[in-house]
Amino acid sequence: MTPKQQELVKKSFEKVRPKGTEIADLLYKKLFELEPKVAGLFRGDMKEQKEKLMRMLQIAVEGIDNHAELQPMLFNLGRIHHSYGIEGHQFMSFQESLLHALRTSLGTEFTPEVEDAWKAVYLYMATTMFNFPHHDEQVQVPHN
Repeated sequence: MTPKQQELVKKSFEKVRPKGTEIADLLYKKLFELEPKVAGLFRGDMKEQKEKLMRMLQIAVEGIDNHAELQPMLFNLGRIHHSYGIEGHQFMSFQESLLHALRTSLGTEFTPEVEDAWKAVYLYMATTMFNFPHHDEQVQVPHN
């Protein structure tokens, strides 16, 4: 991921951040269409979950140019998701859901360049989460 891609992700996220609820609604709706089993993992308040998602995205996006600070958070998220039984292909479904939400919200501002930037940033985040220390198997999340 290049510095330019990091900047594109930061700028586009700033545009959608005020629409946090809409972004989260679109993302989870798409995710549950792609991965119906995942919906059963959410037993708590979905409003709270959506707020957590947007906070984590904001922290990740703001820290994307500081891997030393971001990596421990991503490792922790990886441990949590691993404990829920999340599999590699579900990380990719999440990416598709995130891109869908961003594309819908940003409209024509979601250019191919912005999409590629989000894919690069998400690939870094998902790979880091999936390969947290003490994971049984180190794998690369496939790049779409």
